[in-house]
Amino acid sequence: MSTIERELVIVGAGPAGVSAALWARSRHLDVLLLEGAGAPGGQLAHVHFQPREIVGWLSGDGPALAMAMTRQLAGAGVPVRYGIRAEGLTVDQDLTLRLTGGDRIRARAVLVAAGARRRRLGVPGEREFEGRGVSFSATLDRERLAGRPVVVVGGGDAAFENALMLAGLGGEVTVVVRGEVRARREFRERLAAERKALVLRQTHVVAVLGDERVNAVRVRGAQGVREFACEGVVVKLGVSPNTEWCADVLGLDGDGFIRVDAGLATTLPGVWAAGDVTRPALAAVPVAAGQGALAVAAIRSAVRSA
Repeated sequence: MSTIERELVIVGAGPAGVSAALWARSRHLDVLLLEGAGAPGGQLAHVHFQPREIVGWLSGDGPALAMAMTRQLAGAGVPVRYGIRAEGLTVDQDLTLRLTGGDRIRARAVLVAAGARRRRLGVPGEREFEGRGVSFSATLDRERLAGRPVVVVGGGDAAFENALMLAGLGGEVTVVVRGEVRARREFRERLAAERKALVLRQTHVVAVLGDERVNAVRVRGAQGVREFACEGVVVKLGVSPNTEWCADVLGLDGDGFIRVDAGLATTLPGVWAAGDVTRPALAAVPVAAGQGALAVAAIRSAVRSA
């Protein structure tokens, strides 16, 4: 077990963490960036369309943007440890991060930018049929799903985007929405115009059924329990924050997102948070990157004035 001391340790190399690391480096903070995966990007690995709202980003999907982040970090000389996850955060005289493998890092300040992960249905058959009909991205699995009857689960933009793409490929699409539809009006109107698309509101999936592959879903709604034949299930339910490792020391809301003030400080002195772990009003790359920069401004002021 080794102990390393740093002015600032950033947990997570998604857009918020990478932005914060670049700003910290440019402001001459002794920074270390930790990332559990083998590359930066976070949820960008699952964005298989071109983000069009990012200033200065001309072309490419999520993985391409993540690759650009890799080059930025290397060009700026930011020290990054990949394949390392934070497993705990303790406070005595200093903040101490406990990492996979037994290492510990003492830090003057910690920025939690651990991001979020895809939310699952949590019903029988979901994990059993993953890769055999259960998908988390219609774009990624479009060749296997094209022209087939598919159930898309979710009521947000991502669910309706996936449904529109599948309908455009000639398949019958049923969108199952547990509550009310949250997708933007443009997507709702376009899907309503699709002859082979159906939206079921106030309905939730209770099981994914099949033999070798998915062949149906069981749902519960106003008309009771029914089964819909299908050859694919695309799950687009949003995300859950990666905060279990620090839940015992940081203030969280009822869904596990970190509570922060206007300066992105958490309830624990010396710890800030940015990006999707804070439940921003808009979960988007530019917002996460901006939060990373703002957090570093506050951190630098606190660290250098101490």
